[in-house]
Amino acid sequence: MNQIEQMFTLQKQLNNETNGEIWLTGVTRENREISWYRGIYMEVAEAIDSFNWKHWKNIDDQPDWDNIRVELVDIWHFVMSESIRIGDQEYANKFLMLEPKGSFDVDILVDSLEEMLSLSVASCIQSETNNIRKITDLFFTIISHLDIDIENLYKRYVVKNQLNTFRQQNGYKDGSYIKNWNGVEDNVVAFEIMDSNPSITPSDLYKKLNLKYSLNK
Repeated sequence: MNQIEQMFTLQKQLNNETNGEIWLTGVTRENREISWYRGIYMEVAEAIDSFNWKHWKNIDDQPDWDNIRVELVDIWHFVMSESIRIGDQEYANKFLMLEPKGSFDVDILVDSLEEMLSLSVASCIQSETNNIRKITDLFFTIISHLDIDIENLYKRYVVKNQLNTFRQQNGYKDGSYIKNWNGVEDNVVAFEIMDSNPSITPSDLYKKLNLKYSLNK
């Protein structure tokens, strides 16, 4: 199983645990409608907002590259989920040998994100229009310009996947989960664990999250 396939497997497990296996029919176990496309365009909007696009404010600021990368991983969760829902997860394997460009070209990145937003809104409004392959193509174009290869995407995804799983199993839905651990946001803690041990397995990462969270209570 390659790293793209592993990410799809982990995403399906997370969705099963969060929503019940019924999520594949488009609803949660609580019978709430699921819109992966809405999830995509909301995260895309947050990514765009991390660029210095406001002509009236802080015009010399640089893009928040770290946050843009975080938002792209969140987008990937939703892209995979929609691909799994329609049974098209194999399509992403075409990008297994992706070679990063690392251009950090702001115009290309913002244009690509806005096209992704437009496609996801269109599919959200018209359910018979499924643009997930076009969105997948755009996603890998974008991460390439951000100098992210598949191995790097995998590491970033595993961190967020295990953190999301941990959140769900520790009261995220009912509001009892504590997101700041001794003054540090859980996202930061999770990435620090990965940075200190790049070869860590998903299960070991989860165990370390559990240990650090227990010290926070």
